[in-house]
Amino acid sequence: MAQNRHVHIANDLRRHIKGGTYAPGTPIPAESALMEQYRASRPTVRIALAQIENEGLLIRIHGRGNFVRHQPGLVTYDTTNHAAGSCAVMDTALQVSVSKRATKAKDDVAAILGVPVGSVLTEYRYQGHYLTDPYSLALIYVPHAVAVLEAPTHCATPTGEDIREALSRAGVHVVETRTRVVSRLPSQEETKTLAIGAGAPLMEIQRVSVDAESRVVELARIVLPGFSAEAVFTESTRTRELEAA
Repeated sequence: MAQNRHVHIANDLRRHIKGGTYAPGTPIPAESALMEQYRASRPTVRIALAQIENEGLLIRIHGRGNFVRHQPGLVTYDTTNHAAGSCAVMDTALQVSVSKRATKAKDDVAAILGVPVGSVLTEYRYQGHYLTDPYSLALIYVPHAVAVLEAPTHCATPTGEDIREALSRAGVHVVETRTRVVSRLPSQEETKTLAIGAGAPLMEIQRVSVDAESRVVELARIVLPGFSAEAVFTESTRTRELEAA
């Protein structure tokens, strides 16, 4: 039993959280209290806490303790319509702040956008929160040579769909979107931004939008905690028609 003590502690805390003993947004007992309650060492307790943090049940706040994470439900990124619902039907508990800045294209971004390294871009940063908890992060790049757009002031979506709507209003029309989804562990900066554990799965979505002249007019990099997100790839009607012909 001793070697599996952290599993027992994690299972018990998970049961209390899902059963409502510890409500969303409230703290769980301090490490010292858990050590006494379960007669376990600090390393054992910390392993158990890290496990349920990586599952998305806890948020660790430095200097304050461990709090039960609010659960927004599963976030679905559909490659057909991209956003998981429009702004009009978005959960009112979800808030998205948007900022923008001029920056210069680094090697990786320049290669995807097809512009010289050092070219001037606008970076739009979309930070989502569900109630008080970090929810999502999206960085969207548009070359200045394509358009310089204002950041949306209201009704922003976590995946930045409004940037392509703004491009369209500016006369830049997207004719193709390529989407790439990978699962990976978060960087140190992402663990802080999204308040997730270092071992939590992360879903990264890379969206590249192209106009009729084959210019890349938008590069979006969206990261969502993997414990609350999924991507759906839908076969297009056109593809099915071609196969049936």
